[in-house]
Amino acid sequence: MILAMLFAITTINYADRATISIAGPEIKKELGLSAVQMGFIFSAFAWSYVVAQLPGGWLLDRFGSKITYFFSIFLWSTFTLFTGAAGFVAGGAAVTLLFTLRMLVGAAEAPSFPGNSRIASAWFPSHERGLAAAVFNSAQYFATVLFAPIMGWLVHNYGWHSVFYVMGSLGIL
Repeated sequence: MILAMLFAITTINYADRATISIAGPEIKKELGLSAVQMGFIFSAFAWSYVVAQLPGGWLLDRFGSKITYFFSIFLWSTFTLFTGAAGFVAGGAAVTLLFTLRMLVGAAEAPSFPGNSRIASAWFPSHERGLAAAVFNSAQYFATVLFAPIMGWLVHNYGWHSVFYVMGSLGIL
């Protein structure tokens, strides 16, 4: 059950990361953004993710995996959901809002992989940790296989906003 939970959470984690890539061309077109502006929006996640790794690990050690992971999932999903509303502003405000929300998603996701490692080391004996890590790490590729076509379909049929609403809601659930 623990391994299935880690796999499911990591799948949602990586699907949420991909939302901006799938929706990006439509965001750019609808909001009239430049390639440079989109570059900043695309990179925002990584900036905060890198910076938040150490505080994320500290939070896991300080408050434990359950509480830290819960808030991490809830927050990154909420910020993903809010990203869908970014199209209701225009120009520089849209760029700023998208950039900020992607930074918040990155910061909120930072505890996830240290959390996976911490949970795996607590629940699996040392001779089973390699397999456990392989299973939850494979979820990042499973997320692309499962969710990329679904997100592409959502963008095509319901607009780019829908991808963020669906993925954010899924993560909250």
